[in-house]
Amino acid sequence: MLTPQEVSTHAFTKATFNGYNMAMVDEFLDELTDDYTTLYKENAALKAKMKVMVEKVEEYRATEESMRATLLTAQRMADDIVQDAEARRDEILNNAADEALARSGAARKEVLELEERMRQGRQQMAQFIAAARELCAKELKFLESLPQMRVETAEQPDGE
Repeated sequence: MLTPQEVSTHAFTKATFNGYNMAMVDEFLDELTDDYTTLYKENAALKAKMKVMVEKVEEYRATEESMRATLLTAQRMADDIVQDAEARRDEILNNAADEALARSGAARKEVLELEERMRQGRQQMAQFIAAARELCAKELKFLESLPQMRVETAEQPDGE
């Protein structure tokens, strides 16, 4: 294949009457035509390939845009899910804290009630012990006074 430099520097020999040798010109033109035909066909094939490539690039760009939009949608959905989960977590924690406070308050109230019942039970026990001591003291006093008491016995008839 001829290079552009070879084409521009190609010299034809002079023929008679100051013209160019037709056979050499025709031979050169045939070679040039073959090269040009080859280049033209290659150029057409490359243009067809380039057209296919451009279509593929456009298709890839469209796919890329679609994927980008899908990715953005997925990212937004993920952000929404995270926000919903965080809100739910906060709600659960607040409910748990409220429930813990309520249970704690109920337990304190129950402890106070039990302490009051225990205090009352001790007080009643102390009253019972005091009453029992008092009763024991009276019984002891009574028992101590028994020997001093006179026992009168009724006489019984002889036949018995």
